[in-house]
Amino acid sequence: MLIALLILLFTASKAWLAWRDRAERTPKWWLGVGTVAAGVVGLGVVASQDLVVQKALGLLLMPASVAWLLLAGLAIAAWGARRRRTAIAATAIWVLYTVAGNVWVGNALLGSLETRIPPRTPASLPGVFDAVFVLGGGTTLGSDGRPQLGSGGDRLALAAQLFAERKTLHLVASGNSMAGLDMERDLAEETATLWRGMGVPDAVILSVGTPAVNTRQEIAAYKRMVDERHWENVALVSSAWHLPRALALCEKAGLKVTPLGADRRGRIASWSPLYLIPQNFGFDAVQVACYEYLGRWVGR
Repeated sequence: MLIALLILLFTASKAWLAWRDRAERTPKWWLGVGTVAAGVVGLGVVASQDLVVQKALGLLLMPASVAWLLLAGLAIAAWGARRRRTAIAATAIWVLYTVAGNVWVGNALLGSLETRIPPRTPASLPGVFDAVFVLGGGTTLGSDGRPQLGSGGDRLALAAQLFAERKTLHLVASGNSMAGLDMERDLAEETATLWRGMGVPDAVILSVGTPAVNTRQEIAAYKRMVDERHWENVALVSSAWHLPRALALCEKAGLKVTPLGADRRGRIASWSPLYLIPQNFGFDAVQVACYEYLGRWVGR
């Protein structure tokens, strides 16, 4: 991978020089063009024998990476042309784009949220909960219209496991889609459908019974259920990175819960040159973490 990176940087620099001096067409210029061609061939040879290089080239051909390379090219060209303001702006945008799509940055941000929720296994939990509340957002709809586990589906699996290990008497589902962002969906019913498929009996599954389109409304609905049913020992399950914000809302509502984190994504990825390239995993993690911090700040 290192050899491929050096070849790529060398070839890119020669290509830029050839483009800059394209009007001259001197023997030196043609030698530069030949060097670029040789570099491309060499890169192809290395890529044919290195799976990591193949993966990197594939990533660089994706739309997000192409935009990243174009921004880098714009910044380099601006510095070369001594257009200082344009160069500074292009470089700043490139750096921001690089950070926003970086896997390590995204995982570190998520990890900073998840570390506030200590991991606990069902077997380590004392006693039996009156109910386990599961925040909506763990389901999605397939192309056939049937509910399926989404990226946050681990929360549903954890709740089902708690029931299977006799750690709770009830599982409570909640959530509705927000008008204008999605088609009308009953997230609580989608969750219940998937729980039934996991072997959870209907008698165990409850719904808050009122529309709730955000975490604050879901917490308010849980509080009403606890008061009406006189439950004393309840748990709250959601993605571990989402629970700090949810717990702050529980505190405001006067709802005491045991937090159980699922869907932990904050593990710092091992070193790989692939993670230097902005990619979907990085953009997703950074956006999720920033949204959680923003939600905590505005109190929703």
